[in-house]
Amino acid sequence: MRKNFCTLWIRNITAACLAMVIFTTSSMIALAVTPENKSLMGEITVSGQTINGNAPSVMLNGEPVMTGRTFFSAGTIATPENVNSTVRIGKLGYVTLTPNTNLNLSFDENTISGTLSAGQIKVSNAEGVNVRIQTNAGLVTSGSNSASNFTVNADQATQQDDDDDDG
Repeated sequence: MRKNFCTLWIRNITAACLAMVIFTTSSMIALAVTPENKSLMGEITVSGQTINGNAPSVMLNGEPVMTGRTFFSAGTIATPENVNSTVRIGKLGYVTLTPNTNLNLSFDENTISGTLSAGQIKVSNAEGVNVRIQTNAGLVTSGSNSASNFTVNADQATQQDDDDDDG
């Protein structure tokens, strides 16, 4: 009789602890995505080929990640050889990293900014969004007057206009 009571008691305590863990975890996930901070998230897309034939990945803050990973408002992305990556930042625009690129990227409601220490990126920003990219050679900026598409190289402090308008 005593053995059944102890077993029942342990089973109930374990079930209560598991229920508490599930509730706490689901609450953290539900509270993490709110309408206020939803616009401050991006999604990483990875493409290319790896030497060993595995799915391509990039490093996000030192951790390997693949397509579909959520990017919050700040982080460092490094692309290996033969792999490209795009961070889509909702209504702000997107940033595409070429192979062998290292970018410390951050953004807020109306600014995309970063430090490009190696490689090359292509930035496409929406109207009303400022862009500030620090390179090894200086600062590259783009005002918020209109939407733009341009390329930035880590070793140059200039931007190459990628727009198809002859202006």
